[in-house]
Amino acid sequence: MKTDTEKVIEEKENYYLKALEWYSEYEIISKSEYSSINTCFNNYIECHENSMKFTKNLRCKRRSCPICDEIDRSAKYFEIMKKIENFKNRYLIFILTINGKNVEIDDRNKLQNELNVLRKNFNKLVKCSFLKNIVKGYLRVTEIAYNPERNSFLPHLHILLFTIKGIYKHFKMKELKEMIQAKWNTMSGFKTNVHLEKLGTEEKVQKTVSYLTHSKKKRLKNFFDNDENKTILSAYLNIIKRKRIYYWSKFKE
Repeated sequence: MKTDTEKVIEEKENYYLKALEWYSEYEIISKSEYSSINTCFNNYIECHENSMKFTKNLRCKRRSCPICDEIDRSAKYFEIMKKIENFKNRYLIFILTINGKNVEIDDRNKLQNELNVLRKNFNKLVKCSFLKNIVKGYLRVTEIAYNPERNSFLPHLHILLFTIKGIYKHFKMKELKEMIQAKWNTMSGFKTNVHLEKLGTEEKVQKTVSYLTHSKKKRLKNFFDNDENKTILSAYLNIIKRKRIYYWSKFKE
């Protein structure tokens, strides 16, 4: 009878094999990219079978690689948490989520343009008078969510805002959210809800960073549920290629 660990490993390997099967058609990724991922998979299997450490130099480090995707997402969690550790006693931490427009999955130029507009508008938002005096720095996370009902992508931003500890001398929480939403709607040209929440406990910080990095719904694995996702996966990988997903601002003293 297989142990739980053995079942997890088998499930992972089956998922990796399915990804390789999809990629071998060269419609989603290039032949050279497939070759790198295939080598990465063979190295992974060899290390596992021989009880060796799967070191960084054995990995392909490509975003389309299902193995590297899981490893990098876990590593990103610890990287962000370590940086937050240096800030948490100096600032209050908030999570802000703002949306762009839904874009059809086959219109990559429009999606690219929407991502550019999204980032430019956020840069303007954070420089607004009511924010620039209270926000000392931020981590901006760019995401592209697939909406099956509309068969479209929704580009959006999750931002960890690091603010002065005296923020409530300037604004109440509800008032600040309403100001951000009004400004964002004006800049975006359409009405959308924003999410703003204080991360006042270590548990909330950990849960939020986990969601932004290695939560199940954000893993590459989700695209391989059925064959209909091939077109969606191809569009997604094309648009995130060479994109900076996690961006730390400079912090003001």
